[in-house]
Amino acid sequence: VKAVVEHKREEYVLDSSLNCSPADEINKVFRIAFRCLEPEPSKRPTMADVVKMLEQAKSERVVEEY
Repeated sequence: VKAVVEHKREEYVLDSSLNCSPADEINKVFRIAFRCLEPEPSKRPTMADVVKMLEQAKSERVVEEY
């Protein structure tokens, strides 16, 4: 995850046949995962924070669809 995000290579890990997963949404999820890899445990998000971030990403997608 870290190498993918640092080198902005998210599009290379996507299955191009999956039209239902836009790259920008996948990028958001990768950025959330990247934050979970913070070497300093106190700087990592809690599971509650991760859930909130994922819910926010999902709600942004719903708004963009309309």
